[in-house]
Amino acid sequence: MYLNRLSLLLGHADKLAKLLISPGTSVSDVSKFLALDTFAEYKPSAVHVYLVTDDGYLAPAAYFGLTKETANSWGNIPLSLDAPLTDAVKSNEIIQLKQSEAAQRYPILQTYEGVPEKWETYLVTPVIPHGVFALTLHSSPEVDQEFETFLRTIGTLIMLHQLRQLARVQSFELKSKQKRESKHGALTTRQLLIRRLIEKGNTNAEIADQIGYSESLVRHETMEIYAVLNVSGRKELLDNSGG
Repeated sequence: MYLNRLSLLLGHADKLAKLLISPGTSVSDVSKFLALDTFAEYKPSAVHVYLVTDDGYLAPAAYFGLTKETANSWGNIPLSLDAPLTDAVKSNEIIQLKQSEAAQRYPILQTYEGVPEKWETYLVTPVIPHGVFALTLHSSPEVDQEFETFLRTIGTLIMLHQLRQLARVQSFELKSKQKRESKHGALTTRQLLIRRLIEKGNTNAEIADQIGYSESLVRHETMEIYAVLNVSGRKELLDNSGG
């Protein structure tokens, strides 16, 4: 019996792992898969994933079974708050909560709108130091050693996927920044000077007077600046520079 259950749990983890390495799989796809496949036998009504932020909050990363309005209304949750999600992170323990005890144990839950009216068990699994994932179930699974190991394995797979997604975003942003900086570096010393004067609000005539060149030359250099920076004109240049 033990081997059969363990084999079943490992099979669910293997299926999730295969999904995670599929190109284009988003964390929203993952939360949906958790509800409809990985934990389907436990009758989940909602799944949500939260990440620990550097400023001490739990930020929602993905959800299934909740409306977008509900998820947005909850927002970031401070770790100082006394709630199932935060307790799981702070204790590094799986929180198993029955609906009958929820209000007494965590009064804050009564203030959250959009919580399912009927459920049996709320399971929160921490993945330290990255975050948590939570399941709202219409069943009461036994969280023994094997099931806890399974929950933590699933959580680790989710977080590894999410961290990989974040790394891709950061890599893209870095490349974009480098590309912009490369374009800026293509400007000549004179063009950089003219650009700075444009950003200060000077007209071509005023720039020509300040740097000692003709207005026609300043106008020509200005057009070169627009071409190098790939902007349509003075307004877009000022918008991009925050001016």
